[in-house]
Amino acid sequence: MAAGGAGTGVAARRPRLGSLVNAGLVALAFALLGLVLYQNREKIQQVFSHPLDYRLLALGVLIFQTSLILTYLRWFLLVRVIEPRFTLRSTMLLGFIGYVFNLVIPGAVGGDLIKAAYLVRMHIRKTQAVASMVIDRIVGLLGLFVLAAIAGGVFWSSAPVEIRRLIVAAWIATAAGFGLLAVILFQLVSRLVPGFGAAKPGHAHGRLAGVATELTAMSTTYRNRLDVVAAGVLLSVVGHALNVLAFYLMSRMLFPDNLPTTLGQHYLMVPLTLFTMVVPLPFGALGLSEGVGDQIGNLVGHPGGALAMLGFRVLMYACGLISACVYLANLREVRGLSAEAHHIEEELEEGEIDDDEAAAAPPTA
Repeated sequence: MAAGGAGTGVAARRPRLGSLVNAGLVALAFALLGLVLYQNREKIQQVFSHPLDYRLLALGVLIFQTSLILTYLRWFLLVRVIEPRFTLRSTMLLGFIGYVFNLVIPGAVGGDLIKAAYLVRMHIRKTQAVASMVIDRIVGLLGLFVLAAIAGGVFWSSAPVEIRRLIVAAWIATAAGFGLLAVILFQLVSRLVPGFGAAKPGHAHGRLAGVATELTAMSTTYRNRLDVVAAGVLLSVVGHALNVLAFYLMSRMLFPDNLPTTLGQHYLMVPLTLFTMVVPLPFGALGLSEGVGDQIGNLVGHPGGALAMLGFRVLMYACGLISACVYLANLREVRGLSAEAHHIEEELEEGEIDDDEAAAAPPTA
């Protein structure tokens, strides 16, 4: 009884601690945003001193939404490897819902886990469901690095010294990304370090064992489907290229008469700025990405990298409103998936994923 009471106490403290952490992260994000706005207050006044071309905003929303749909299609290809019955309609629905969780709802369970919960309801093994999420994230980041590396190669000869350093960093990140993918797909860690992640007798599996299980599942699932992984990287590159174009349109809208930075230079600047959005701050690393965008923009002569990033964020939240409508239209289904997603999240934190559990109900999406 005492042990059970202690366990209940720990479980009760976890939500409170999580809420405090989430509140702190939200406060930090808005503090960073406030600092950026204060530092750029004169530029903001200049921007709104002339009329804005909202046609560029509308076109930017269309382009960014197209980019999001490409990310949903990328995940669709990866999931079809493990479940041929998975439909394009379910992909689109879960993509919209997941986008709301990732961007709009701070502190909620991640959109990736919502997708994994749906796959589990299709009676797909949890390890495979999580593996599809992880490799989708890796492929997405790899596409961003590849785009920056290609742009760096094209503009190397005309780039100043500071930009060449960023280009070299992009090349290193690209090589590291492909290296990480090879390590995972060909199980190089377990081959070089036998017993990696194995639980000790009498001990719980732990997070390291959980990571090892997920990596093994990913390798087993996708090692023989490198064509699908390559297609995912290609879709990622195209999607990020569209994001850069949307970012450029926001720059043109905000600085119609004072934008010396070319579209090509944006392909150097924007991928490095958007990479900061992987930092686990609420609302898509609000405030941090603006600050980094300002610093990188200065290197390429951009008149206001932080403001352009804020303009790009308007596109993100405009598409977030579209996704929110889909979310609200499927609220009952989302609640059921959220409960399953929380369960998967707890198992991931404990390093033990139970593949034998049956789904509570079949999916309806």
